[in-house]
Amino acid sequence: MARRLQIAVLGSSKAICTKHAYKLAEQVGEEIAKIKAITVTGGGHGVMEAAMKGAKRRGGLTLGILPWEKMEHYNKYCDVIVATGIGFSRDAINLNSCDGAIIVGGGAGTLNEASYAYIEDIPIVAVTTSGGMAKQLSGIYFDKRKTEKVGEAKSAKEAIKKLLSEIKKKKIESKRPGIKKRKMEY
Repeated sequence: MARRLQIAVLGSSKAICTKHAYKLAEQVGEEIAKIKAITVTGGGHGVMEAAMKGAKRRGGLTLGILPWEKMEHYNKYCDVIVATGIGFSRDAINLNSCDGAIIVGGGAGTLNEASYAYIEDIPIVAVTTSGGMAKQLSGIYFDKRKTEKVGEAKSAKEAIKKLLSEIKKKKIESKRPGIKKRKMEY
């Protein structure tokens, strides 16, 4: 049985999310659901909520990894909730639970998540038209090691296409111990 891809959507919290970024995140969620992948977010509002809303609209499955210790603090589009109780250190869990990530808008928290993805060599694509960190980080390497260049896309559809290409290149397999070479669905 093949494991479904898990794609994180990183981006603006409700406090800094523009209407344009929200709409783009909905489209990203829809595109993730179309390929039968799981949408992974921090479970909050803003871009996180929008991506999950889009995924649900297309019948997708969503996973919200919350920074809080209580499961009642989440957006209404979460199918599966993990209440970590570890604050924003949960970013490591978010990224370790995905095969790749898409950035939509974003601020300081998004920069933290993207940095973690870079360190772990997780493919990242930024939707540049969403502004924020997505625009600032697109096309760059974080440091001289050049482990992972942040991909650039102008639309949700292009972002998914580029991310899938990067995931396939890396031949990402399950990171869970004891599971060997499970076939990935694309």
